[in-house]
Amino acid sequence: MGPNTSPGIKYERLIVYSIITLFIIIGLVLLFYVIYMMFPSGDNIISKELFFEDNSASKSIPNLGNGHMVIDRHNWGAQQGVHGPYKLPHPIPYVLITHIGVHSEICSDVHVCSIKMRTLQDAAIAEKSLQDIPSNFYVGGDGNVYVGRGWDTANAYANMSLAVCFMGDYGRYEPNNLQLSALDHLLTFGEKHHLLTEDYKIVAHRQARTTRSPGIKLYEKITKLTRWYPCGLPGYAKCGVEVGLPTVWDQEYPKSIPAIVPTVSDNSTQTN
Repeated sequence: MGPNTSPGIKYERLIVYSIITLFIIIGLVLLFYVIYMMFPSGDNIISKELFFEDNSASKSIPNLGNGHMVIDRHNWGAQQGVHGPYKLPHPIPYVLITHIGVHSEICSDVHVCSIKMRTLQDAAIAEKSLQDIPSNFYVGGDGNVYVGRGWDTANAYANMSLAVCFMGDYGRYEPNNLQLSALDHLLTFGEKHHLLTEDYKIVAHRQARTTRSPGIKLYEKITKLTRWYPCGLPGYAKCGVEVGLPTVWDQEYPKSIPAIVPTVSDNSTQTN
């Protein structure tokens, strides 16, 4: 400043320069902090982000594509140490579409769908005398796929089939596009990894036994799929007879056996 500058102007400029310097220092500190957070130190770096590729890091959630996450048994809170009694041989020739039914509403997020999965497993074991949740996979209203018995364990309906259950009552509700897309991506995964036969067939539960499953609204969608097979309908053979499956698909469900009441006469003799 020139010699004629007043002390007031000199003081104002000093304040302005101090404020500018302070902002510069704060900016540099924030910049170094951001750079430090981008490059954490340590040998074991665990990312908490979700990855959506086939080569996703450990502890991330796998994805079938188009945002359809696969929620495994551990993540939805399955009972530990339970599993179905039979192995599921590959490749699988039939895909069986079922639904929950019984006025079940469609779950719309991971939290609600996970609770529904645990409820289904508990009911299957306690009320139906099954060893595990009945189907191989479950499709939630959120568009995610929940692992039931998975690819390697036979479902409770028929071996040599992959049971995919839509979570809800589709006699009352329409399946949404996210669910149908999730089914398509799941089956595409099965084809890509040779878990399904090249000519696998999609059938509705009602075609394999007397039931309303998977509900008329979902059944109408299933019959429009390219892989749908009209077995079990009038004029067609029973589903699965060509691969040795029984005429009624209910391999694990308890059979109703009539009680036999013995009659004992006074003259009868008993032998050991």
